[in-house]
Amino acid sequence: MKNLKKSDIIALIMCLCAMIPGAVLYDRLPDRIVTNWNLSSNVTGTTTKTFALFGIPLIFTAITLLCCIYMRWLEKKRNVGKLIPIVVIIFPITLYLAQSVIILYALGKMKDIRLVVCVVISVILIVFGNYMPKIRKNCLVGIRTPHIMANDEIWDRTHRFAGIVLIVCGIIGFITSLIGFFTVSFVILVVSVFIPLIYGEVIYYSGKSKQ
Repeated sequence: MKNLKKSDIIALIMCLCAMIPGAVLYDRLPDRIVTNWNLSSNVTGTTTKTFALFGIPLIFTAITLLCCIYMRWLEKKRNVGKLIPIVVIIFPITLYLAQSVIILYALGKMKDIRLVVCVVISVILIVFGNYMPKIRKNCLVGIRTPHIMANDEIWDRTHRFAGIVLIVCGIIGFITSLIGFFTVSFVILVVSVFIPLIYGEVIYYSGKSKQ
């Protein structure tokens, strides 16, 4: 805890502040709140109002705290590049977006969440893609198969390639979301995660074959 920096504390406070909208709107919301949808934007799961508004932010805060502690420890062991800013920023932003969708849907202000979800994921991929080549090998963020983790060169090549893939797929996903092709957008966004993984494995086995 003593190793946490100001940016970590700010991230934790931001996560806790995500409970404020829920507290303000608590009496206006139903006892059961939708938290899960399928690809057609149909409801697949609900939870209690208290857990949705307060439990989820608390879980995010706890996860963020553990990640910050781990990152500061890792920072002392090796150069982690742009890893810390990614985690410090991404957790609060993801939490606020999730809570916004949950509350707006519960208030009847949002009927179809697919546009919001696909656009947000697309933007996250674009942003993350810019950081991928700068991430040093770690056990928290990145493409972490045993073969990719075993070699620094494979890690670097895989993450440089991943950066390009995530940016391109994020842009395509963003465009297809805006024109209403949500299934296509979702498939593209999912595939973008597996392409770099396959690329890293190909590099590994091609290197093995040359030995």
